[in-house]
Amino acid sequence: MGIKPVCRAGPRRTSMFAWFRAGLVAALFVIVTTPTQAAQKTFQDDALDDAAITLEADLKDEAGTVEKPVIKLKQEGDALIKGQDLEGAADVYVQIVTVAPDDAKAWRRLADIWLLIPPSDNDDGSTRFERARTAAYIAYQRATTPDEEAADLITLANAFGKREEWRSALNVLKLSLKLHDTPELRAQYDALREKYGFRVANFSVDSDAASPRACFQFSEALPKRTDFSPYVAVAGEDKPALSVDDQQICVEGLKHGETYGITLRAGLPSTVDEDLLKDAEFTIYVRDRSPSVRLSGKAYVLPKTGQEGIPLITVNTDTVKVTIYQIGDRSLLDNVLGYDFERNLQGYTLDEIADEKGEKVWTGELKVEKELNAEITTAFPVTEALPTMAPGVYLLAAQPGNVSSEDYGERTTQWFIVSDLGLTAFSGTDGIHAFVNSLATTAPLGDVELRLLARNNEVLAVKKTGADGTVTFEPGLARGEGGLSPAMLVASGDGGDYAFLNLKQSAFDLTDRGVAGSDVPQGLDAFVFTERGVYRTGETVHVTTLLRNAAGVAVPDVNLTVVTERPDGVEYRRSVVADQGLGGRSLDVPIISSAPTGTWRVAVYSDPKQPSIGEVSFLVEDYVPDRLEFDLTTTATSISPTDPAEVTLDGHFLYGAPASGLDIEGEVNIAKAAERPGYPGYLFGLNAADQADQDEDVGTEAIPLGDLPQTDDAGKATFTVDLTKVPASTKPLEANIVVRLAEPGGRAIERSLTLPITPKAAMIGVKPLFSGRSLSDNDTASFDVALVAPDGKATAATGLKWQLLSIESKYQWYRNNGYWQYEPIKVTRRVADGTIDVTPDKPGKISVPVTWGRYRLEVAGPDPQGPETTIGFDSGWYAEASADTPDLLEIALDKPEYKPGDTMTVAVTARSAGKVTLAVIGDRLITTTTTDVEPGLVKLPLTVGNDWGTGAYVLATLRRPLDAAEKRMPGRAIGV
Repeated sequence: MGIKPVCRAGPRRTSMFAWFRAGLVAALFVIVTTPTQAAQKTFQDDALDDAAITLEADLKDEAGTVEKPVIKLKQEGDALIKGQDLEGAADVYVQIVTVAPDDAKAWRRLADIWLLIPPSDNDDGSTRFERARTAAYIAYQRATTPDEEAADLITLANAFGKREEWRSALNVLKLSLKLHDTPELRAQYDALREKYGFRVANFSVDSDAASPRACFQFSEALPKRTDFSPYVAVAGEDKPALSVDDQQICVEGLKHGETYGITLRAGLPSTVDEDLLKDAEFTIYVRDRSPSVRLSGKAYVLPKTGQEGIPLITVNTDTVKVTIYQIGDRSLLDNVLGYDFERNLQGYTLDEIADEKGEKVWTGELKVEKELNAEITTAFPVTEALPTMAPGVYLLAAQPGNVSSEDYGERTTQWFIVSDLGLTAFSGTDGIHAFVNSLATTAPLGDVELRLLARNNEVLAVKKTGADGTVTFEPGLARGEGGLSPAMLVASGDGGDYAFLNLKQSAFDLTDRGVAGSDVPQGLDAFVFTERGVYRTGETVHVTTLLRNAAGVAVPDVNLTVVTERPDGVEYRRSVVADQGLGGRSLDVPIISSAPTGTWRVAVYSDPKQPSIGEVSFLVEDYVPDRLEFDLTTTATSISPTDPAEVTLDGHFLYGAPASGLDIEGEVNIAKAAERPGYPGYLFGLNAADQADQDEDVGTEAIPLGDLPQTDDAGKATFTVDLTKVPASTKPLEANIVVRLAEPGGRAIERSLTLPITPKAAMIGVKPLFSGRSLSDNDTASFDVALVAPDGKATAATGLKWQLLSIESKYQWYRNNGYWQYEPIKVTRRVADGTIDVTPDKPGKISVPVTWGRYRLEVAGPDPQGPETTIGFDSGWYAEASADTPDLLEIALDKPEYKPGDTMTVAVTARSAGKVTLAVIGDRLITTTTTDVEPGLVKLPLTVGNDWGTGAYVLATLRRPLDAAEKRMPGRAIGV
């Protein structure tokens, strides 16, 4: 019964699957009498399930009306196969599976035929191979014996192989071996496994890095939290330093100019249940670094006072070719707003600047020190090369002197101006507020001329700063549109000092510093809602609107226009609704019986000629209410791999009859539990120390429930839930048992119940005796500690070790692929430690006074392999920030809320001396105050004003002097 391959010349990639057919497959097709359970197959694929539905519909259309009986069609199909008319045979078998869709063998035969049709000049076979894969999957899902399933999986593996989906091919072939193992099939699987299974796919040597390394890329992902040191050997080294990332292992700590023998040993594990088959040996030579020159950053403003030039970082070169270009003030806007600004430029782009947009003002060579493979930083003396600088922006292009570069090659490019003018701007409903500070001293600068330029390069306004270094441009200028929209601030100071600020670039994004919520309303704001989200045709939608101003105060006596739109965008109804009290109003919108289904939209306007001030959407669907109801119950109080749970389903129709003879399906979802039963408020396991950290990743593990019975005559069914595997975790886990009961029409309703998963060992629980994750400054952090056995009972323990750590963020800079990047480093300092004893009826107590800052409490048993729990918390109210960057300024408040007239204390952790400006911001700039600070924790008082509204943000900016003493440190940090 096997389909023998057609002899032909074909692509080399298909030869690995030649053995899938002929005698071996024919042997597997022997009829057996052991049926399989059709409800749930081992191999499931959602994408193939969807493809199967589509393929059956397409084949039904292609087959048309089939008049011949199936037996006659099979005879015709087999005759065409013998005559090697495979395309004709495929057409016949399309008719067969159309009239006999449950014939698994016919589906497999159709897949085999499609796989054997040779490609042609006009058809590479990709669509046909995709169809064959889907047909084989259908055959497998509808097979009724293990040997049929095995044969179907072989065909499916063949189809995956034709598409070069080798991992899928190996997976299904392994399933086939479990169903029907033969020496021949095993040998062929092993050959395929060796060629396409888990293996070393490639390797690379990062020779240009300051700390070179050799990296080995694998064909599959590597397991997390695994010690790979037993599987990696470096000749002459006992314990090589390793780093692992997804599909890559890197040997760190190599040296330039050295040769290494590295062996990856057999048995190295993967995430696909395959190990490295045999040792992989490599001889690695780490060459010297390529000559290069780069810049230390993209900041384009060089301080005029104390600046040491533009720092160039060179490797393995003793000269640097330098060319400087200048773009004048009148051409500044288009170039700064263009794509090239602050980017490295190609040689031909630099030529274009010299010939058309600006001019070449200096060219020459810079002598630098050269130390083999070392990074040498040399300051290019800008003021010596350009004693007099004109208004505009300059570009420095550099390349190693011993390396030639074609015109189209990219050059290291630094855009720059030399200035003492530091510009900051706030845009709000009250206009544009500009601040000018000295970069050398951070002091405010008065009598500086500021020009506000529009996008079309017109001058919108010219003003001078006051003694406080600030100036405000009126709201009307800020509201310009199109070519008249504000685009740039240009500052001119004493002695020809010059600076600019691009207003079109993205405003500073503070979402990573805890700023969240909806956009600030401009004027009136309508909150629009319906009483539910889904309606049927013929029902009435009740729309409620609350009108408020920007301060959140009700706006009475304003008529609103309410426009309802259908899913196709056509206006369905327009109504003018008057105020019905306190800015509220209600409108009934009947949905006619012939209304289209889909997403409808309601928009509210105070002026129909302006944008809407509020919107809401709802669905109109032809939904049918549930006709079934069922309950899930269990006597089990927990579940584990060794202790399954018995679950009872009791269903009935809503009109009273029992839900008998209905199919049941479901799955078990394993996830982290919020808490352990009986221990409210207690935290277990490793928890993130702060918002920027990643909590322990457990994910959600779904286990299908197989062999579920139908409901009996009373509408009941009882089944056992087994946990085949539980992910490793230090946290408590729970099993959410999800069950679906199908109505006679096919629609299912879903119910679930959740059971805690019994842990393998005792766990330490820690309960913070304060609300949330924050407490006040100079408060006492108190915790209850308990040791909880797997059965959930508190147990006694002596000598539990605890320590409280203060956490500080620092940043390590490093080079990766020619670019400088940073890595946040969490530095901890032990504040307090000790040991405690716990008893079943009395938890242990930990109480430690804390000051401003972030902390982590660690509690562990005396055994290093025993349980451990960590908890992060703050002293002071910090924003829920996710940023972990060097320009993040840590600030905290002494209370979570205030009243007008209260004194707010803002704690700022300054990493250097400078000036801190506190700006209170709502939809406008409310107030600012500036204070000189020294490094360390600084507490700044601020009086809450009546005009702050219902809420405001406090934005803190630390400016550091960019003088010679501070070298090239970053100039500012921001926190909210």
